[in-house]
Amino acid sequence: MTECTTVTERAPFVETARAAPPGARVPVEVRVTVEDPYEAYRRARDEETEGFYYETTGGQSGWGYFGVDPVERVRVGADAASRGDDSPSLAELSSLLEREHLARGDCDVPYPCGAFGWLSYDVARELESLPSTTQSDGLPRMQLGVFDQVAAWEEPREGSVELRVTACPTVDDSPAAAYEDGVRRATSLARSAVDGDGSVPPVRTAGDRATFESECGAAAFADRVERIKRYVRDGDTFQTNVSHRLVAPAAVHPVETFDAVRRVNPAPYSALVEFPGIDLVSASPELLLDVDGDRLRTEPIAGTRPRGATDAEDAELERDLRSDEKERAEHAMLVDLERNDLGKVSEYGSVEVS
Repeated sequence: MTECTTVTERAPFVETARAAPPGARVPVEVRVTVEDPYEAYRRARDEETEGFYYETTGGQSGWGYFGVDPVERVRVGADAASRGDDSPSLAELSSLLEREHLARGDCDVPYPCGAFGWLSYDVARELESLPSTTQSDGLPRMQLGVFDQVAAWEEPREGSVELRVTACPTVDDSPAAAYEDGVRRATSLARSAVDGDGSVPPVRTAGDRATFESECGAAAFADRVERIKRYVRDGDTFQTNVSHRLVAPAAVHPVETFDAVRRVNPAPYSALVEFPGIDLVSASPELLLDVDGDRLRTEPIAGTRPRGATDAEDAELERDLRSDEKERAEHAMLVDLERNDLGKVSEYGSVEVS
């Protein structure tokens, strides 16, 4: 039997619950030791499970989380209104925030429960008048799961890891019953993270290697670049993002894909999201936006170089990247764009560049 330690005591939980607004969630925490958080996620999930896994790797400090079985799903489809008096995506988020309340009590886990998912770049079309220059892929504009059970751990980590597993029941007339329910469900997730079978069935797709193909092709992409260069010379634009989508049949399960990516490319913002019909694998070094109370933070990155075969080659490539005039100019432009964007929603004079 897996040994789990209940950290949250009944009396403080009941006291927090009685002071909380009706329907608020109050965390119950149990702890269990595992060898690898990702292996724990694999054991906790199954093929019928919706879930997410998020970690901070590459030696940086932070928190990692995973959750399974959301209690609610929030979705805005690709065909939602693009521009009008109300933003469908922001309306859904506002509604979620109005009906969900967390009474934290003594819990110091930053994310004991909450929503996890994505907002696509097309959400911008709900807020700004933009021309439609791309073909829709039909994916949801926004998709979130609301998870009332989450496993958390601190990064960086060495050796075995203490999982801090929280369940956040809603409390109404019976805080004591809510406490027992929270302990039961947090313990269940903790035990499944250790004792679950973690099986991942093979993907039903032929081929051992994925062959990626551009949806537009090299000739069309080159033509776009030439046209943009003419626009720049004519003064019609100063920044354009030209891209193309690479598509390949899935040769491995997303759970295995993410495991390979996290080993080859440890990144501060790495995540796997498993939603119905759509799986998202991400490994990014860049912080797009962080909101902490009334403070916003963004850390734009520009420029890339390949990895070297040795530490010395890596160092030389880094020096080349940092001294490259074009890369430095692009980074300065991105920083200025982000400064301008934050300035639109911040108090005048409060935006700082460091």
